[in-house]
Amino acid sequence: MKPRHTFQVDKKGKPRKIQDIPKQDFLICSDCEKQIEISETYFARKLKSINDYSNRKDKFEISKIGPNEILYCIDLNPLLFKLFCFSIIWRLSMTSNPLFKNFKLPNEVEAEIGLFLSTNLFPTHKELLENLNLIEKYPQYHLMAYKPKTGSRKFTGILTAFQMSEDHYGIFTSDMILFFYLNENKMDSQARLISNKDHGFIKFILADAVQWRNISSAVVNHRLLNNSI
Repeated sequence: MKPRHTFQVDKKGKPRKIQDIPKQDFLICSDCEKQIEISETYFARKLKSINDYSNRKDKFEISKIGPNEILYCIDLNPLLFKLFCFSIIWRLSMTSNPLFKNFKLPNEVEAEIGLFLSTNLFPTHKELLENLNLIEKYPQYHLMAYKPKTGSRKFTGILTAFQMSEDHYGIFTSDMILFFYLNENKMDSQARLISNKDHGFIKFILADAVQWRNISSAVVNHRLLNNSI
C-alpha cells in the first residue's frame, strides 16, 4: 500500500508534497489518536460513495438553493460528518506544525470541540456506529461543504488550511472544501441555508469545473495576499 500524501501551497503559490494530514504532535494520548483515526477512516470510505453519487441515486438527492446545486446525502449520518469535520478542525487548531500556524480557534471553541470529540469517539468502529444515535449535543457551528460536480477523485488529505477572517476558517483538500463559521451573523441568509449546522441531511454544494478552479485560485491568492506559508 502506497503511503498517503497531500500537497501544501507555499506563499509563492507553489504546491509541494508532504506526508499525511497534521497530527497533534503528541498533544493527546495514542488511544485518543486511534479513536479519531477510526472516525476519519470511516468517513473517507463514505466519501468514495459521495464522489460516485451519480451512480448511487438511491443514496443521494439533488436540489437547488438559489443558484447553487446541492447534493443531499440521505445515507450519511450527520453526526458522523460532524465528528469527522470537527476532528480535523480541532487537530488543525491544536497542532504545533508551522504549516498551519494561521489556523487557530479561540480557546473556548477549541475546548468545546475537544470535549465533544472526547465524549463521543470510541475505540472501535463497531462502538462508534452503535453510539452515533445516542449523541444529543454537538457544537452549534456552521459547516459549509463543497465538492466537484464531476470527476473521479480520491481523498488524499489536506491541501491547505487557514483562518480567513476572525470568524471564518477554510480547509481545502483535493476533493472537498470545508468552510467553518463561528458567527452566523456574518453570513448571508443563503449561506445559512446551505450550511450543515442543523441535524438534517448533510449537504454538499456541487461546484462545476469553473467554480472549483475559481475557488482554488482564490485560495492561492489569499495566501499570497496575506503572505502565509
